[in-house]
Amino acid sequence: MQTMKTFSWHRATEVVGLSIALTVLLTSCEQVISVDLNQAAPQVVIEGIVTDQPGPYSVTLTTSGSYFVQSLSFPPVTNALVVLSDDLGDRDTLKQRLPGTYQSSSMLRGMPGRTYSLRVETEGKEYGGISTMPQKVGIDSLFAVPRRSSNSEPGYDIYLIFKDPPEPGNYYRVNVHVSNPLIAVDSIDGRRYRLYSDKLTNGNEALYRVRARKTIVPGDTITVDLLSLDKATYDYYTTLNAILTSDRSPTSLSPANPNTNLSGGSLGFFAAYAIDTKKIVLK
Repeated sequence: MQTMKTFSWHRATEVVGLSIALTVLLTSCEQVISVDLNQAAPQVVIEGIVTDQPGPYSVTLTTSGSYFVQSLSFPPVTNALVVLSDDLGDRDTLKQRLPGTYQSSSMLRGMPGRTYSLRVETEGKEYGGISTMPQKVGIDSLFAVPRRSSNSEPGYDIYLIFKDPPEPGNYYRVNVHVSNPLIAVDSIDGRRYRLYSDKLTNGNEALYRVRARKTIVPGDTITVDLLSLDKATYDYYTTLNAILTSDRSPTSLSPANPNTNLSGGSLGFFAAYAIDTKKIVLK
């Protein structure tokens, strides 16, 4: 029996494709597997973000590559038409600042409650996405507690407290940065995506903990961003995180594309979200 699976893999700014044809022949004493490693056709990858912070806002266009090519660089999509607009009629045609990177001007400003649209035209094809920016949820408190127990790794537990709105269906991402130049961005606890929904805590005070590694020391400045997301953006990050943390072994589930709110057959996402930020200095 012969089966065919074709899929693409997105690694944040990387998207890779893989098409596998497996022919399995079973005998009484052995199993023969023939693997045809074909490359999936390249697809346009769009990453666009509008926030409630001052712009410019950026949209990045690239194309996907082979699953087996270990590269952090994928071909940029140049000379595309990229347009951002909102539900009040404001419109901005983005300019290409770097190959594949397009930036807005001061004509458009992100504001909670507004709906934003992205339109991309390249090589005779059109892609689009829509995202509504939620109301900002603020961080009420941010503090850190040193871990001194002999049973746990040294370091700090960082806590943020915020009040979830009474309306159900609120979604968040937590970004944590440290001032120490020896620590990579957002690697304070080894997690890239820290996601939270109000499914079990709707309308209540939420306490979120980040277990910082022992490389964090007194005097470091910790910056925490609380991103208020719409559901489509939350679903994208959730499925992307599941893909990036899979073991990719032959017995694991087949990789797939993260959920996307983009139309036209492109990969990636378009998001509009509000950000609240607080800082503390570790003692």
